[in-house]
Amino acid sequence: MKIAVICGSQRKSSQTAKVGQYAVNHLTGLGHETFFLDLAVTPLTHFDDSFWKEPTGELQTQWHPISSELKSCDALIVITPDWHGMVPSCLKNFFLYCGVKETANKPGLIIALSASTGGYLPVAELRISSSKNNRICWIPDHLIIRNVKACFNTPTPSDDKDDTYIQARFSHSLGLLLQYAVGLSGVRESAVADYKTYPFGM
Repeated sequence: MKIAVICGSQRKSSQTAKVGQYAVNHLTGLGHETFFLDLAVTPLTHFDDSFWKEPTGELQTQWHPISSELKSCDALIVITPDWHGMVPSCLKNFFLYCGVKETANKPGLIIALSASTGGYLPVAELRISSSKNNRICWIPDHLIIRNVKACFNTPTPSDDKDDTYIQARFSHSLGLLLQYAVGLSGVRESAVADYKTYPFGM
């Protein structure tokens, strides 16, 4: 399978990118293909309605290669830091670009990061506001990696119990995501979804 790993931080060399790279390495080790998008390295222009009005405009031109990669993916891992209890604007912007062709009926795993003990509010925000029209299917499991600076610091193994636990929990959630990808492939291959008649969620 092919899994997209989206790093939703605007900060270069971020903890978000660190965890994203760990996910990529883990997936590659399991024999899966990945598409890695770090929004700090490949930022998207602020979304506006020229996206629909100008098919060959700047926004469409910028989005096209990302869209092509997402269309070929079976699932998404979306990693977000906790900024003031919110997801960063670059990640909200990313979901404004996404449509049913890229993400509909594909499972998504949310991973939220906190330098301290936060992380739960970005999970709630993504579940509430990011899937209405693009129809991504967030799986029930999610991860909150607290004290993230002490976690996922490869290649040096950690003997920290919290780090060991969260890495094991990551593997568990990833296994669930992959099984959801298998199950939801049947939905995507069927003719049950009529997004021409019903393009907008309720």
